[in-house]
Amino acid sequence: MDIINLIQKKYGDSCQLRSPLNKRQYNKAKNILPHELLEILKISNGINEIMINPNTMKIEVIDRIIYSLAEVKSQTNCYSDEYGGEGVVFAGNGAGGFFILKPNGKIYIYEYFDLCEEYYAESLSDYFSKF
Repeated sequence: MDIINLIQKKYGDSCQLRSPLNKRQYNKAKNILPHELLEILKISNGINEIMINPNTMKIEVIDRIIYSLAEVKSQTNCYSDEYGGEGVVFAGNGAGGFFILKPNGKIYIYEYFDLCEEYYAESLSDYFSKF
């Protein structure tokens, strides 16, 4: 998938793919996720940003590049319930805000300090090219 390749190129060794959606998860996800995001999670149910802990020399997850299906559902429900917004929350910005994939395919960022959405990118591909 082009987006996963773009992420891997951008993050290099700091990118960790996860297990793909299982059949049950996929059947649930196809009813709630936009196609492009579903295709990513079908290959990797979330993508982690990782680093080597210099004290233990073990790999540690430091953030999510793309949320897992469970995180997408949880964060999207929170966004919808709290702010009445429409779209799918698929990633955080590392500072308490989050990115939303709108029904028209455009990406918006929701910032807590402004309590508003702002246009960010034309598509998931554009988002990962900028990020």
